[in-house]
Amino acid sequence: MFSARIKQARALRGIRSQRALGALMGLTKKRGSSRINRYETQASGVDLAGLAQLADTLKVPMAYLLAQDETTADIVLALSQLSARERKALARQLKEQIAAKK
Repeated sequence: MFSARIKQARALRGIRSQRALGALMGLTKKRGSSRINRYETQASGVDLAGLAQLADTLKVPMAYLLAQDETTADIVLALSQLSARERKALARQLKEQIAAKK
């Protein structure tokens, strides 16, 4: 899923190539292309600092890149576009809705 999320986030941000993403991350052409390719083909994992840099460059939350399914990824991305106050209100509503089901 992680590799698919990187590709989706690149498309979402209009970043056409692995090389371009690497360059935006401050990597050389060769190193950037190689590193992003390893992430997208799952040939290599990413550490927490690399994940943070990748998410920041792609302007998505780290949780988006790690989401277990498409729906969760969509929700995380949508939440990131809300203000802190709006997220707090929505969290409260969801908690109330879940509690009412019990």
